[in-house]
Amino acid sequence: MPFVVKLTYGKHLMAIGPRPLAPLLFFGLVPIALWFIIRPLLDPLPAIPALYSCFGLSTLAFLATLYLVPTLGPIFMKANLKGRDLLKSYRNDIEMLVAISIRRISS
Repeated sequence: MPFVVKLTYGKHLMAIGPRPLAPLLFFGLVPIALWFIIRPLLDPLPAIPALYSCFGLSTLAFLATLYLVPTLGPIFMKANLKGRDLLKSYRNDIEMLVAISIRRISS
């Protein structure tokens, strides 16, 4: 059963679940990222081999973030490992986000 966050805004009850991710994104970018990592080890060397490795590793880090954050988020919430953005001027982040999205939908 997927984890669903239930939000209340006034009398309204909203449910937000994790978004589905496209497997084509994962299976398409992993070989490209691995090629960028392995390419500086092959002859002839590219002009800037570190740039190739950096691009490959950053692509793998992007994919790891894209897939792990929605998966591990509910686990951290259940363990009460959550925080608040200190740069926000309002107190409850979720209620403000819902209020902003409701105002945009209704206008």
